[in-house]
Amino acid sequence: MEDKLRETFTQALLESIAETQKQSGREVQTMTGETVPLLDLIGFDSHNGIEVEVLLSIRLGIEIENIPFRVGKRGSKELKVREIVSSLLNKYGKNFSDASGKKTEEMVIH
Repeated sequence: MEDKLRETFTQALLESIAETQKQSGREVQTMTGETVPLLDLIGFDSHNGIEVEVLLSIRLGIEIENIPFRVGKRGSKELKVREIVSSLLNKYGKNFSDASGKKTEEMVIH
């Protein structure tokens, strides 16, 4: 179950980042769990992170706040996609499991 949940969160995050890049008029680059969005993606910055939060919330059907694209003292360490997903699962995994029990029509997923 946890692997499926991780896969769902990873796919939703990658799709949300790709959509943000596309909407910003940037090339959508190939991404993996090892991609560091703030370092590896052309033009991606913390402002785009807010857009990703909105898109991810819609995709998952739960409210996501403060995606950790960087951590550490004064945000000194940029995170990889897999690290971001781990953090999101720790914070929102249960909420998502609870929300996924709702009827599909009640959730907005693209």
